[in-house]
Amino acid sequence: MNSKQQDALLAAVQLLEENGGVKQPTTAKSLEGKWTLLYTTKQGTQSPIQNTFIGVDAFTVYQEIQLTEATPRVNNIVDFGTVGYLKVEAEASIESRPLDGFTPRVGEGMPLFGKSSNYPAAKPDSRIDFQFDTAAFYFSFLPFPIPYPVPFRILGDERKGWLDVTYLSDDSSLRLSRGNKGTLFILSKDVPREDVLQQLQDAIAEGDDDAALVLVGRLSRCSPVEAPARSELASAEWRLIWSQQSKSASALQKFGTSQALVFQNIDAAAGTAQNVVSFGGGFARLQADATCEAASDTRTNIVFTSVTISLGPFTFPLPRETRTKSGTLPGYVDWLYLDENIRITRGSKGSLFVHRRDKMGPEMGVFPSEVQPETPAVIEAETQPVLEE
Repeated sequence: MNSKQQDALLAAVQLLEENGGVKQPTTAKSLEGKWTLLYTTKQGTQSPIQNTFIGVDAFTVYQEIQLTEATPRVNNIVDFGTVGYLKVEAEASIESRPLDGFTPRVGEGMPLFGKSSNYPAAKPDSRIDFQFDTAAFYFSFLPFPIPYPVPFRILGDERKGWLDVTYLSDDSSLRLSRGNKGTLFILSKDVPREDVLQQLQDAIAEGDDDAALVLVGRLSRCSPVEAPARSELASAEWRLIWSQQSKSASALQKFGTSQALVFQNIDAAAGTAQNVVSFGGGFARLQADATCEAASDTRTNIVFTSVTISLGPFTFPLPRETRTKSGTLPGYVDWLYLDENIRITRGSKGSLFVHRRDKMGPEMGVFPSEVQPETPAVIEAETQPVLEE
């Protein structure tokens, strides 16, 4: 990393630390787990372990945080690949769960082990105090561990330290921490996809659009289907459960976001799609029929062939535009995420949509099903007359 890149990185770190992320991070369950070290600064006050192993490209460094265990712990792991690993373990103490008999570190310490700072935590429930108690090498070619040659238990304050969590992202994928010896640590965590999906479901249920948007971005980077636009999983009856409308959304679209039930039926083999928007318990229904075709592994082109509105037993055709002002065909959908139950797409005007595989209820007037729709938060609509292709 050159100096310009490092300056940009540290500027981004400053912005994130000013934001803070999750409040009271040491009380957040999302702090727990195995974190991978991405980057660290070197202040010239690091411990011998840090000086020897951290920052060496040949090694991967992890940190395990286990604050809800019977004995809270913070463990550092240096992975040597197929050869083995070094595990340095420490008891942990936090404000909401102090370790019995533990006294936090005081004093700068011995130069041999690195100079320590003594300033207090910047905010409540953000500091993890710890004391190392054991360490060992675990080599793949040996049936037993080799103890690390440091007698932690007789070192007093020299085996103690602290770690401030200065930023924790809402989706628990990124953490910034600063240690008692002045080192900045940037770490990431691989959250199981199933957990992210559950977090998204919870965010949608709670109406937390900011959290939902973050989680949508996270899922967009880990779709289990590599070519969603060409996948058989794309063909289904889909129900809209969340959307972020773009600034170019129409007034009718924005009105519908809180008033309608929205479904989409895709039959890729037949090259057809149908969008259905139901108002007033099914009394009013807007239906758009279209042709669809995979333009790439991640994009589906859509062209509306007819649009109708139904009021009770009466159905009326609506005018439609077949071309945009620039003369190009108007619709497409970019597939960001697809699995057996959930899909995430971005429309041609930039809106984001989350659909769940579901069947349309009888009140929709089409595709009878035992499933009774609930009220979704939004309507999918951006191209003429109301639906985004």
